[in-house]
Amino acid sequence: MRWLLLAAAMCLHTWACAEWTYLSSADGDTILIDRGTLVQNKNRNSTIWMLTNYGSPTAQSVLSVAKWVEFDCDRSRYRYRALYGYEGQMQTGAKLINMTEYSQWDVVNHGTVLKNIQLIACLRGPLLR
Repeated sequence: MRWLLLAAAMCLHTWACAEWTYLSSADGDTILIDRGTLVQNKNRNSTIWMLTNYGSPTAQSVLSVAKWVEFDCDRSRYRYRALYGYEGQMQTGAKLINMTEYSQWDVVNHGTVLKNIQLIACLRGPLLR
C-alpha cells in the first residue's frame, strides 16, 4: 500500500501520468487537456489542466506551457491558478516559468480555445467524460 501511495504522489508531482487529449492546433501550436484533472465544484466553478506545445520557442524560450485553469461557469470567466513553462514540448526539459499565484479573473471570449475548454469544464451530466 505504501508503494502505491508513493507512486501516486510522484505521478502528481511530475505530471508524468497526465493523460493529455488533443483539443486543437493552429499556427504550429497544439492545445491538449487532461480530462482526468477536471474538478467541478458545488459553487459552479471548474478546474482543469491544459497544455500548449509551441511550434517554435516563445519569447521566454519555452516550447510547452501547462496551465491550471479555473472557470466561473455562471459568469463565463476564467483565471489561471498555476502556470509552468518548459524548454521542451510535453513538459520536458528545464522548468523556465513557475507561476503559482492566481491570476486576475478575465472574460472567456467566444471563438477561442478557452471557450472550447470552458464548454468541456462546465458541462454537467453523464456526457461529462
